[in-house]
Amino acid sequence: MRFRSIFICLLLFSGGVMAQLSKKETQADPVEVQRLKVQVEKDFKDLKAHTAYIKAAGLESPELKKQYDAWIKKNPSVAEIPYAYGEALTNHEYPEAREYLLKTVAINPKQAKVYQMLAFDAERWGDFDKGREYLKKASETDPASPDYAFYYASSLKEKDSALHHKLMLSIPERFPGTERGAQALYWLAFRTEDPKVKTEVYELARKKYNPAKSGWTSGTMSGYYDFLLPDQPGKALELASALVNAKDTMQDAAAWKKREEIAKVIVEGRRLQASQKNQQAFDLLNTVAPLRWTSTGAVLLLEKSKANAGAGNYRAAYDSLLYAYAMEPTDELKGNMRKYANRLGKKEKDIDRDVWERRKTSAKPATVFSLNNYMSAGKTTLSDLKGKVVLVTYWFPGCGPCRGEFPHFENVVRKFSKTQLAYVGINVAPEQDAYVVPFMKQSGYSFVPVKDEPEKRGNLVSRGQPTNYLLDKEGNIVFANFRTDERNERTLELMIKELLDK
Repeated sequence: MRFRSIFICLLLFSGGVMAQLSKKETQADPVEVQRLKVQVEKDFKDLKAHTAYIKAAGLESPELKKQYDAWIKKNPSVAEIPYAYGEALTNHEYPEAREYLLKTVAINPKQAKVYQMLAFDAERWGDFDKGREYLKKASETDPASPDYAFYYASSLKEKDSALHHKLMLSIPERFPGTERGAQALYWLAFRTEDPKVKTEVYELARKKYNPAKSGWTSGTMSGYYDFLLPDQPGKALELASALVNAKDTMQDAAAWKKREEIAKVIVEGRRLQASQKNQQAFDLLNTVAPLRWTSTGAVLLLEKSKANAGAGNYRAAYDSLLYAYAMEPTDELKGNMRKYANRLGKKEKDIDRDVWERRKTSAKPATVFSLNNYMSAGKTTLSDLKGKVVLVTYWFPGCGPCRGEFPHFENVVRKFSKTQLAYVGINVAPEQDAYVVPFMKQSGYSFVPVKDEPEKRGNLVSRGQPTNYLLDKEGNIVFANFRTDERNERTLELMIKELLDK
């Protein structure tokens, strides 16, 4: 039994859970800019002087680019000049960065950090193979760095899963005690589908790292608890109790105490249900509230519905699942709904009608957009897509979480024809426009990239990137603010299918 928890994601190359764009910097007083320029010219290898000058001059200044191009031409053997400018451009995710990073490694090829920056940049161009090549170079140039080893191993997930697994597993051995080792085990456990292997990785993390002192391992143990709770609540209880009673206090001790309480209630609730004391089980399960961003809400929901049904309260059991399914459909929820629906004399068509009645209460017409295309002339207009289900995502090329989500979107949308489903990606970062067309051509992703007009978004709000919407064939927002990852592609598939079947 699998449940969706939050898509907690330090994506490999940028961003956090929701990527945010950096603000533009303002230019300093011309006298100050001139003074800082003189400081750079005193010693071109002084990176602090470069940083101060670039910040004062303003990275978007055409004069700054002219100045760095002139310095590079006059000092062709000084790697620090293109490095300083290239690093500043990279930090702001500007497409112009690549030129200066390549000039840097041409002068000095022993620059692991620059290879890593080139890898980040290659991702934004959609050249994932080149990104992996650069990460491999970074790890080979500086084999003592756990950072480069981790990023290279992580980049192999889609390319070579066996090598990815092997290298990720090797990082705690090669770099014992480092957070990169703990991070490698976190992601390995998260991504592994095989329950046996998943358990082995979780137990390895628990053995090698102290979750009270390792942030990544604390997160890994939270994932382990979520993994155990649906089918092995007794083991989830053992884990929670061990961490609550550990010598070193967990930073999120209150949450672990709550997890312990929830697991106890579920274990006892199942014992009561097995003894046909279903009403007592339901009352007990109602004494605890779920923790946000964990599997506890989904597990408690199913446990309470089973207890309700066991007590003969089939309507309450059915209704509780109906609300959850309408918002985030899963096969497991539908299967349980069918059992309770049979007891109520409902057929499949009745279930579908009830689901759509629930969805109608929150559905609303989407603000009509008409946005310029990147790949061809003309616009993509919502009214022209009427009759199709529309998947809308706000993104930008530098958004790591967006790039992490795209493969999962692709796995789903390719199951539907373009006559059924329109897939639109709205780029919110016009300063990254130069990346967009190459990104689309090299990545092979199938969405239609269009240019954002923030003042015209209306109720298609973007609170961060990615922000996702699914619109029905009449242009109504039915699903919003969802995320798709390894664990819940099926949910997106069901959402689209049910919109098409409506």
